[in-house]
Amino acid sequence: MREFPVRRAEVSDAQRIAEIQVAAWNSAYRGIMADNLLDGLDASRIASRLAESLGNENNSISTLVATTADDGKVLGFGGTCPPRDGEDVLGRLQTTDGLGELAFLNFHPEAFGSGAASVLIRALEDDLRAQDFTQAYLMVAEGNDRAMRFYTKHGWQRSDITHAFANVSPPVPERLFHTSL
Repeated sequence: MREFPVRRAEVSDAQRIAEIQVAAWNSAYRGIMADNLLDGLDASRIASRLAESLGNENNSISTLVATTADDGKVLGFGGTCPPRDGEDVLGRLQTTDGLGELAFLNFHPEAFGSGAASVLIRALEDDLRAQDFTQAYLMVAEGNDRAMRFYTKHGWQRSDITHAFANVSPPVPERLFHTSL
């Protein structure tokens, strides 16, 4: 089995993470999100915002990257944090005690099927536990079947809770997945 070291993201990773996000979104969300939104993704702009976020010691999102063992090239990234969703999502859960969020998980399409994402999701779950969370949730865009299969394979359970991700136009319906840690 190949090794994929996982480490905390650094400001110097911002450009590569942005490039991965653009490639991942174009692969995963074509046909789910508007083409003009995906075509307009700008890795330089994303990298600038990301560098600022990664350099902010008060940032509530813990970002990890999975790399190649030989040259340390970043293949994918993920983040954890306290819950960010509102009552329209969290209010529909039985309890939010000990709840953390897997905020994002993106891989460059070239890394799909490599096993790196499986290593990173386990590291992200460990990161959530290290923050004293005992359960976690994530939101997946409806239609992102590859991601839904991945999360299910790793023990995350699909729920009936949905909402619209309104940070894009038009809004994209998302489904909540959850797990115990």
